[in-house]
Amino acid sequence: MATVESLSARLSTLESTSVHAASAAAVKESQLSMLLQLREVKAALMKEGGGASGKEVDSLKEENKALKLKNEKLEYRVQHLIKMLEEEESKNK
Repeated sequence: MATVESLSARLSTLESTSVHAASAAAVKESQLSMLLQLREVKAALMKEGGGASGKEVDSLKEENKALKLKNEKLEYRVQHLIKMLEEEESKNK
């Protein structure tokens, strides 16, 4: 009787181990598949975002520089117009 019980216990252990191994293999395969997909997505993002954003940043820097220069010129003109108006007002008083 002891041998039948030990064989039964041993059989259940083997069955549970093989089921666990099979499910672990399936999980590992699924994880590997997801990892490969994530790497593809990351590579695509790096390829698309890397070059375009650099050009875009350079373009925005040039635009910012031009706008600052234009703003300085307009501020000078406004100050000049204010000065001229004040001079005219003082002459008319």
